[in-house]
Amino acid sequence: MALLLGCVILFASCSPTKHVPQGLYLLRSNKLKLRSDRSVTNKGDLTDALNSLIIQKPNTYFLNVFPYKVWWYNRGYNKYIRDTSAEAFQKRLKTVERPVVYDSALAKRSAQHMKSYLFNQGYFYSKVSDTVVYNRRRKAKATYEVEVGQRYIIQQTILDIDDSAVKAFVAASMSETALREGKSFAMVLIEEERSRIANVLRNNGYYKFTQDNIHIQVDTFNKASLRDADDPLEAAIHYAAMLQANQKPTIDARIIIRKGQEPNAYRRYRIGKVRVYPDFIDRKDISDSTMYESTIKGVTFRYHERFVREKVLLDHIFLVPGEYYTQDNYDLTITKLNELGLFQYVQTYIVEDTTLPSDRTLRCIILMNPTKRYDFSVNWEVTNGTTYTAGSNVGLNFRNRNMLRGANQLSISLTGGIELGYQKTLGNTLLEHFYMLSRNGGVNATVNFPKFIAPFSLRGLNRINQPRTILSLGTNVLERINYFTLINTSASINYNWQQNSTNTWDLSPAFINVLRLPNIEDTFARRLEANEYLKNSYSENFIEGENVSFTFSNRAGPNARRHNSFLKISLEEAGGVLSAINTAINLKNSLGLTYSQYVKIEADARHYIRRQHAELATRFFAGVGLPYDKSSALPYIKQYFVGGPYSLRGWRVRQLGPGSYYDSSVRQGANFIDRTGDIKLEANVEFRFDVLQLYPGLLLKGAVFVDAGNIWLAQPSKNYPGGEFNFSRLGEDLAVSTGLGARVDISGLFVLRIDEGIPLKNPGYQVNGGWIGDQVKPLDLEWLGQNIVLHIAIGYPF
Repeated sequence: MALLLGCVILFASCSPTKHVPQGLYLLRSNKLKLRSDRSVTNKGDLTDALNSLIIQKPNTYFLNVFPYKVWWYNRGYNKYIRDTSAEAFQKRLKTVERPVVYDSALAKRSAQHMKSYLFNQGYFYSKVSDTVVYNRRRKAKATYEVEVGQRYIIQQTILDIDDSAVKAFVAASMSETALREGKSFAMVLIEEERSRIANVLRNNGYYKFTQDNIHIQVDTFNKASLRDADDPLEAAIHYAAMLQANQKPTIDARIIIRKGQEPNAYRRYRIGKVRVYPDFIDRKDISDSTMYESTIKGVTFRYHERFVREKVLLDHIFLVPGEYYTQDNYDLTITKLNELGLFQYVQTYIVEDTTLPSDRTLRCIILMNPTKRYDFSVNWEVTNGTTYTAGSNVGLNFRNRNMLRGANQLSISLTGGIELGYQKTLGNTLLEHFYMLSRNGGVNATVNFPKFIAPFSLRGLNRINQPRTILSLGTNVLERINYFTLINTSASINYNWQQNSTNTWDLSPAFINVLRLPNIEDTFARRLEANEYLKNSYSENFIEGENVSFTFSNRAGPNARRHNSFLKISLEEAGGVLSAINTAINLKNSLGLTYSQYVKIEADARHYIRRQHAELATRFFAGVGLPYDKSSALPYIKQYFVGGPYSLRGWRVRQLGPGSYYDSSVRQGANFIDRTGDIKLEANVEFRFDVLQLYPGLLLKGAVFVDAGNIWLAQPSKNYPGGEFNFSRLGEDLAVSTGLGARVDISGLFVLRIDEGIPLKNPGYQVNGGWIGDQVKPLDLEWLGQNIVLHIAIGYPF
């Protein structure tokens, strides 16, 4: 009762209308009603766009109940009206808000903005009205009723061009037109089409052609629908009949191209001289005769210091002397030179040069300023995980951006870390309660070459795809206290190239992993002897294989702000080459070499639907690894697991599966690492939403998620009954968890994530098909402590 009374007093004392002038009303809410006699395409997007055009927004309410920013403003009201600088300071921090007083004039302007927006989207006869309801508590609720009307459809596009050569180029490109027949019309398509045509012509040498030379007229008068165009009454009757018959009104677009005020708009230009200044300082370099100079394939390079080979830069320059100017090659040159990572900036200038022959009249100047060649950094972090209480990792990183003067990037990293457990019964002081769980360390090096290095070529690739070759070598040591010491030495060669703006390929024709266990404790050795699958997983092994992966991502596409997708498919094989060699040479007997043989295929698909203050993220992952021939299990580092902050968040890492296997003797969270499998299926759905703007650039977000999936063995194992994959038992073997999360987003660059997950369906629970609803005790603190799993991580789970 006292708590209820306190809440009533609090809300009474923080009335948001306390400092609203008499006769005026606080804007409590805006409501948008979208109406149409026909279905509206992308209704959600249209609603969001119209809402964003409302000028007056109500104050911020926590959970739509408590106006905490107005409350804070009211508390310091006297200070703010005396000292406007204090108010400005607080408002910069986004901690206070003045009460938003409803303004009917702004509501009218908002309605007009909506009508203009709808007109630009092709709804030429829309209607927008605004109404407001006042209540006794001096609050106003505004409602905007929008009748979108009928959207026009493009019937035909007509070319009106007074130059035959220009018309030929434009006509050949009309399969890509934005004004496509049958498409819903919007005014934005006019600018899109003007930009497209200008780009087509500039990509064919018309350097001085611009959008100003293009005009597009639209005609909404569909004469085909009228029997008698001279009779207005007859026209109106037939137009109404057309709408009644559910026929959408159409529009004709006429594209008019003229030379205009630019006499050379219809002239095709070629590239003449190209000059490159890789270490440009100032304008004096243009005439400095002491600079080093060389010319390759018509391109002249001028240096103060020849710090990078000309051939490397030439492979990234697409403005070629003698070829027609193209806008795409101009843009590509800037992009690819920046991707080398050698320069602070890249500036390209194109000027007309009347001293050159008439067929080569453009001079190109490329100015670059080199960045620092060497880079050193130190990373240190303290972490908390689901299988340990505290951890610490230190990393030393060195990078050479221009190894051997070829823009080759050399990276070397040294890492080391520990994981600690915590037990109150150990020792007498806080530090003595911690005990060592694991130690790890490693050294890794990569060299990234901006070219394709191989004795063979990939058909269809050229320098536009800009393939890269990546060599890597490293050794990492993991010591699990009281269990084992694992040393993984790895090496690989990888080729990466972009097929187009959305498709990327990675090909590794050879990778090697050498797994050694120089130390196995007796307790773990006995466990291995009792578990054949685990013994095969942790055997010393030599892995040699190949893999290829394809990645699709349209996150940088034109519609990425609303929705985008990601897909990665990969195929990996190991042991095939060694098996062929072993037919001639017995590797195991001659070298004492045991090698792995397996095939893995994986697919990772994600889709994101974004709105102004919310996002729906979905992911599906499927992976299958099948050992073959002399291998009976995948190597440990190649096996699958679930659970943890990036997987099924109702379980800790490696504490679920395989299949319906369940070991009641192992407590949740124990530090065992034997829950692995050969097959993995996982699906995740997460709804993310904005909660509170803490400070500029600091946003608190919430999340609700559901995860489902599991791991399985490819073959039955007596040590894991029910652990093998069986399609008929798939529904029973799937685990399901749900939970809530909070994210602190710092300027979109860094995200601190906290998730609390709880199991809903446990395949190891043999009652109710695995659903554990009958066990849920939300008011039992002991049950909550045992079943709610806390995850703290950096970044989003997917």
